[in-house]
Amino acid sequence: MRISMSGTRRWMLATALCGVLITGCSGGGDDAKPQAKPAAEPKPLAVGALRPMLLSQADLGTGYVQVQEKPDSEKFDDVSVQGCSALEKLGQSGDETMFAAKAETSFTYDTDATLGEELHSDRPSVLSSKLRKLFGAYTSCPTYTMTAGTTPIEVKVAKSATPQLGDEQFAYTSTMELPSGAQVLKTMAVRKGNVAVMLVGAPALVDRQMKTAVGKLPSGS
Repeated sequence: MRISMSGTRRWMLATALCGVLITGCSGGGDDAKPQAKPAAEPKPLAVGALRPMLLSQADLGTGYVQVQEKPDSEKFDDVSVQGCSALEKLGQSGDETMFAAKAETSFTYDTDATLGEELHSDRPSVLSSKLRKLFGAYTSCPTYTMTAGTTPIEVKVAKSATPQLGDEQFAYTSTMELPSGAQVLKTMAVRKGNVAVMLVGAPALVDRQMKTAVGKLPSGS
C-alpha cells in the first residue's frame, strides 16, 4: 500500500485514502432464469466532466486554501498495514484505479486542518459494489497498525453517521496515534447515480462541506 509522505498534511490525507486503489471487483452474477433486460445503466463520466464538479475555494468560503497536487509518481512512499487482513488485501492491488474515472483536489483550512475531495465515476452498480467493499474493509478492523518507514502507527476505526444525501452514503472515522499526538480524520462518501463524492479530513470540515459537494453534481447523475 502507498501513501503520500510529502508533509504531515498530505501524509495524513493519503493515509485515510490508501485503500481507494484496489483491483476491480465483480458485483456478482445471477444464474436464475432469464428475465426482461433491465434498463441500461448510465455510463461513467470522463475525467474532464468530473473536474468542474470539484469543490473550489469559492464554494467553501473563507479560510480555505487550495493545495497544488503533485503527480502520483512524485508523491508516494511505501507503507504497510498489519493486523487487518481486509486492508492488506486492498494493498496488494498496486496502482490500479478503483473506478473508471477520478478527479481530486485538496485544501488546507486555517493552516492546520485539511479537507481532501475525490470524485469517482462508473456505472451505478459498480460504484455501489466497490464502495461497499472499500468501506466494509476499513470498518472491518476496529484497530490495526500501519508502518511508515520504520515507525509503527496505531490506527483506530469506527463507523460514523451519514447524512441523507444522494442514493447511498458511507462514513468512518480514523484516529491515528502519531508521534506528535492523536490525529482524527473522517472519510465520507456519497453516491449519486454514476458519480461518487468522497471527502476526507477534519471531521467538522467533512460534515460541513458534504452537502455542498453533493450539490455540485448534476441532477441527472
